[in-house]
Amino acid sequence: MKQLSLRLILALLLATPGIASVSRAQDTTRKPTTHKVHVIDIADEVDLGMVSYVTRAVADAEKDNAVILLHVNTLGGRIDAAIKIRDAIMNAKVPLTIAFIDKRAISAGSLISLAAKKIVMSSGSTMGAATPIYSTGEKASEKVNSFMRAEMRATAEKNHRDPKYAEAMVDESRGLDSTDQPTPLSKNDTGLAKIGFSLAQGKLLTLTTDDALKVHYCDTTAETISAALEAVGVNSAEIINAEEGFGDKLVRFLTTGIVSSLLIMIGMAGAFYTIKTGHFGAVTLAAVAAFALFFGGQFITEVAPMLAIILFMAGLTLLLIEVSPVPTFGLAGVLGILGITIGLFLALAGDLRTLTPERTTQTFVTLAISLTGVIVLGYLIIKYGPKSTWLQKFRNNATTADTAFYATDSALIIGRQGITQTMLRPAGIVLLGDRKVDAVTNGEFLSPGTPVSVIRMSGSRAVVQAVDEDAVMQHDDQSPENGDSFGGRLPRTT
Repeated sequence: MKQLSLRLILALLLATPGIASVSRAQDTTRKPTTHKVHVIDIADEVDLGMVSYVTRAVADAEKDNAVILLHVNTLGGRIDAAIKIRDAIMNAKVPLTIAFIDKRAISAGSLISLAAKKIVMSSGSTMGAATPIYSTGEKASEKVNSFMRAEMRATAEKNHRDPKYAEAMVDESRGLDSTDQPTPLSKNDTGLAKIGFSLAQGKLLTLTTDDALKVHYCDTTAETISAALEAVGVNSAEIINAEEGFGDKLVRFLTTGIVSSLLIMIGMAGAFYTIKTGHFGAVTLAAVAAFALFFGGQFITEVAPMLAIILFMAGLTLLLIEVSPVPTFGLAGVLGILGITIGLFLALAGDLRTLTPERTTQTFVTLAISLTGVIVLGYLIIKYGPKSTWLQKFRNNATTADTAFYATDSALIIGRQGITQTMLRPAGIVLLGDRKVDAVTNGEFLSPGTPVSVIRMSGSRAVVQAVDEDAVMQHDDQSPENGDSFGGRLPRTT
């Protein structure tokens, strides 16, 4: 019995290596784990359209629990847009974020690259030169540079990189000594080699691939996306390229200067028409659509402050109050125009912390183009509107004078009584019998439905006064010849 037991134990011991080898053989046949990698392109100019694209791409990567690889090749762009992208990358809830600098990450591109946990550079690439400048090459204000310097430093510190190099990319007064060692970022971070190069004060830091390796701003090098992933330990990757969607392209299109100008022009012209005539129709809908597209493009990127839309809406409300029967003595109109202007400016300017004089100039130019367009459009309507069959479709007949009236004898009009058809501020429309007449007061504001009498003619307009003085709402010092700012309809030629 003892011999049988010993034989059985011996057989089991001999069989164990075979079982282990079979198990190892089975392990070798298993496929390695596949990692999903979402590749996000940071190419060309960093603008508001890129903010929309990157934000959406990061959200998609989070859903797939995928690694994010930023394929960077940019000379920079808007600082406020770069900051939004930087925040999206740093806050991404994914296993790993990688910046693959394929040729250059300059200015705003360097801030975006520093937001990634790992940085890989191809040979011959550059990174840095992040001082905000104007198109003339002049340095931005110290306020803007101080903000950018702090953003670069904080981003470097977040991912355990020596912040002094990030600061030197923004501040030329920083300087670097070839005998300096990288600043230890932890208690165990010792024995680092000297950086081996110097940077004189007054010069901005731009790192080559070799320089970035020395100061640990580059973890490794690679020439392709696949090689970059393998270099940081992401093997068997399923690469998914994040494509720019229709919505991203639309945001980029809507936030360009010329399109923003056109949208503001259409919106302002439509708002003027609606307030002037009290007619809510196709023109009003076009104005609403234009403003919706303008503000939508600005706010989807979360760059424009909410104060912009608040001031804009408050301005429109004040203008509506100004043309209502409520007496404001012009104050609501002035404040309304001011609110609309400031609201549009803030929406175009974006983050005020990063507002450079160049972007301020671009904002004013956009607004100036819009205002010029509104003036030209108004002139064309005044000159050709009465003769255009197409434009007559948008005319509010209830607030438009009868053209046939101008052929009658003015002597037949003086002394006649009628009813104000629209608000007279001090110009508007008066109903004399079954005729609608262009009318103006001597400066008084009259509400619709007020009985008036014609006291004289001024060109093609009837100058009227209230039958009952108590019906006068307020007085305007403007003369009848000049007091058509808020009349009851669109102006017209005689």
